Amino acid sequence: MTTTRRLMIGGALAAPMVARGQSRPIDKPIRIVVAYTAGGAADTSARTVAQRLSEKLSVPVVVENRPGGNTLIATQSVQRAPADGTSYLVVSLNFALNPVLIANLPYDPFGDFSAVGLISSAPNILVVHPSFPARNVQEFVAELRRRPGEVAVAHTGVGTITHLAGELLYEMTGTRVNLIAYGGSAPAHSDLLSGRVSAMFDSSSIQHIADGRLRGLGITGAQRLSVLPDVPTIAEQGFPGYEASSWYGLVARQGTPPDIVLQVSAEVQGIMRLADVRAIMAQRAYIPGDMNPEQFGAFMRNEAQRWTELVRKRNIRADV
Repeated sequence: MTTTRRLMIGGALAAPMVARGQSRPIDKPIRIVVAYTAGGAADTSARTVAQRLSEKLSVPVVVENRPGGNTLIATQSVQRAPADGTSYLVVSLNFALNPVLIANLPYDPFGDFSAVGLISSAPNILVVHPSFPARNVQEFVAELRRRPGEVAVAHTGVGTITHLAGELLYEMTGTRVNLIAYGGSAPAHSDLLSGRVSAMFDSSSIQHIADGRLRGLGITGAQRLSVLPDVPTIAEQGFPGYEASSWYGLVARQGTPPDIVLQVSAEVQGIMRLADVRAIMAQRAYIPGDMNPEQFGAFMRNEAQRWTELVRKRNIRADV
């Protein structure tokens, strides 16, 4: 059975079943692998969890950044690790979408991994350098039409929400841009802040907007953000039906003891309910996750199905 076929019918990302009385302590160091550079949304979400997970389990929890290869380097690092509950992968939309983005994908996201839980979700923000001649989404689209294929827009990899949030708008408006891929939000921000690229769909630019170093044009979610009340959603600026949000969660290699998966999942859910964590998330406009393995597995399958139509319509493929 092909990877894509397994994706569509469900696969192994479901809640592990554990017999009553089965339990074992987690007594070895844990690593959480992130497929992006340090400083971006995936990395900060992972580090928020890692610090508190270490405190709760009384074992070292280390975040390991392994960018590159359209997330394949990080993913295969966990795929090849022992299935003993010591290695976890931070995943986002492209993890679930890679079967339709990459030919001969060397792993099956829904067969080779077990869902653990959702860490956070957040709408993105369409941001531009202050020198860019647009103050709202309508003017942004007008500029794309005036200079088809010329405006440089950063993203963090083919199939990421920072890429597909833009593709959704370009599909709706019949526009083209010059897409520039980066290994994470931090290097993309560097070029955006310097003006080397003009725009980005991103979930970690709030402070830059507040400082006036970037201009926020539109929120990709269904509602405005309380931290940016004057920035309207893209949908309310004349693009009804537009919605795209980031999310980050954890998976483990398939075969990881189910009781360990459930324990780590429960700990992550508990961490995301802590008052200090929720305060940190609120400052970043992130929504704390609260999903068990079964719920997170179903969520990822639904996200993959939701975005597959756009990927095929736009003929989006990832080169690795």
